[in-house]
Amino acid sequence: MTECVNDDNVAEAKIEAFGDAIEGIEQFEIHGVNEKQNCFVIRDTSKQKGIYGVYIEVAVDEVISKPLDQLLDVLKLNRKPIVCEGVTRIVGYYSRVNNWNKSKVGELRDRAQHNYGLTVKSPEFDKERMQTINSM
Repeated sequence: MTECVNDDNVAEAKIEAFGDAIEGIEQFEIHGVNEKQNCFVIRDTSKQKGIYGVYIEVAVDEVISKPLDQLLDVLKLNRKPIVCEGVTRIVGYYSRVNNWNKSKVGELRDRAQHNYGLTVKSPEFDKERMQTINSM
């Protein structure tokens, strides 16, 4: 007798494949499931307790809806860094820049072109950030 293919079967298969993939990566171990938030809790054994944390939460909906290889690339940090566009912190609060006037955008551009840090190293995303600011 053949088994009917439905959304529940596909979801279960994706969840099982995700669990198998995580168990196959030495860096990660499944710590448990947070039933309140409906997510998997994964421990990253390469990190120590601290500001970056050792636990990663992955929503079950993400496991079902996203391709497995993309999820694993994000977990293993095998992807291009992304720049969050549209929000900046000026004068102590965060603000969206999409509704700023020209002079406010100019002020942001002036601030972004200067290196106010104590090191000689320029920020990691400086070129991409300036392209985004200049496109406003």
